[in-house]
Amino acid sequence: MLMTANPCADAERWANEQDRRCAQAEALEIKAYDIVLAALASKQESWFKPHDMGEALITPDDELAEAIGNDTDVTDAFDALMTDPAAQKLREALACFIAKHNWRDIAGWPDAA
Repeated sequence: MLMTANPCADAERWANEQDRRCAQAEALEIKAYDIVLAALASKQESWFKPHDMGEALITPDDELAEAIGNDTDVTDAFDALMTDPAAQKLREALACFIAKHNWRDIAGWPDAA
């Protein structure tokens, strides 16, 4: 930032620049949301392949857990999705994966009879 002999004018210029940058970041976040939402809604895109979103390659399945977070409405929606009959194959695949990698802890090995 250009510094002048007038510190008040410099401070005002700096504050205006910060406001402009915040507004620009806010507008770009809204634009990014629209880009991501359109990509996720497209049946042509796989949830398990990187999506080209601007300069970023994002794999939605990797972002899912963080996106769900601790928001009760979002976790309730995810619960409804996962317990829907249409998600049976997904539940079976998840159960198979978890059992394959955690069978000792789940089944109580070596204590299991």
